[in-house]
Amino acid sequence: MGKTTGFKEFPRALPPRRPTAERIADHLELYEEWPRENVQQQAARCMDCGIPFCHTGCPLGNLIPEWNDLAYQGRWDEATRRLLATNNFPEFTGRICPAPCEVSCTLAINKDPITIELIEQTISDAGFANGWIRPEPPRTRTGKSVAVVG
Repeated sequence: MGKTTGFKEFPRALPPRRPTAERIADHLELYEEWPRENVQQQAARCMDCGIPFCHTGCPLGNLIPEWNDLAYQGRWDEATRRLLATNNFPEFTGRICPAPCEVSCTLAINKDPITIELIEQTISDAGFANGWIRPEPPRTRTGKSVAVVG
């Protein structure tokens, strides 16, 4: 998974944050857009662990090493399918999940962990941009409302 020596070659990196004044005015993304090549480099840091603790750290049981590898290879369509196999809402979890998978990453024992949440967000965004993920509105409306609290 990833590049065998990627975790030694590439430090953890995140895109720059947008200025606070801009973010308050528009409520768009926290981070500036980042080239996919940078995300692929971060996916290359995945170590091919014997036991992928990131996978067990994820409450959804996401197949993180698998979609990290596909992202590293630039196979975004396959990465999207692999992500959707276990996650119905990657557009949310790639942005607001507290990322227990990153804390569980084996690399986090003595280095900064893989940027799993950023990779997930990029895969999801690529899926929507290319039509691999499409909204599925309900066929019939029930007239009931749902609230999310917390």
